[in-house]
Amino acid sequence: MRWPTAIPFIVLTAFAAPSASDAASVPVPKPRPANSDAGTVAAKPEKHAGLPKDEIACRRRLEDLGVSFAPVKRISGKNGCGIRYPIEISRLPGGIKLSGRTILNCRTGEALAGWTSKVAAPEARKRLGAELTQIDQYATYHCRTRNSLKGTKLSEHAKGNAVDLGRFHLSDGTVVDVASRPRKGTANAGFLKALRDAGCTFFTTVLGPGSDEYHSTHFHFDTAQRRNGSRYCR
Repeated sequence: MRWPTAIPFIVLTAFAAPSASDAASVPVPKPRPANSDAGTVAAKPEKHAGLPKDEIACRRRLEDLGVSFAPVKRISGKNGCGIRYPIEISRLPGGIKLSGRTILNCRTGEALAGWTSKVAAPEARKRLGAELTQIDQYATYHCRTRNSLKGTKLSEHAKGNAVDLGRFHLSDGTVVDVASRPRKGTANAGFLKALRDAGCTFFTTVLGPGSDEYHSTHFHFDTAQRRNGSRYCR
């Protein structure tokens, strides 16, 4: 007996399309960045890099106040003189110009900026009816003793803590000079008195005409730090 010839057959295997859940599990290669062939782009350097946090915070507050300043290389002098992180201020809030090179530490610069924006500028408008445009400063950083006298303590100027201010220029051409000692009761006298009295809110030392012979022509403002936190204003 002959068996019938076998009939060949083909087994077809069906491939189902992946479901949404299966597709989600398949890793998708990330697209290459457009500039990947050009190499890595260097990050922009932080302009306050290398400074301690409190110094960075102070400089950012100056920027927020609208102060124009530039960093200065560390100043190291003899016998304790110097400023670790000095700055040079060219303009105060409101675009008010400072004459000469005004080199201070940031803390003192901030005190000067606050006094200018909250006292000097508004008092000029209120009492003299004009805008304050420039302040002539007579001294900032200077490695010397107090009043340059031999044997006395180191001046706050030698630490970047002090600024001496002499003349105030207004938009109408008026110049109010501390050395002129305007007559009591006049607008100029009231303006200078307001500036001097408010100085002790922002600074820890305020001296001027009548304090002593060394401060007869200008206001001396500084941020000296005393053990008991006291202020010296006369």
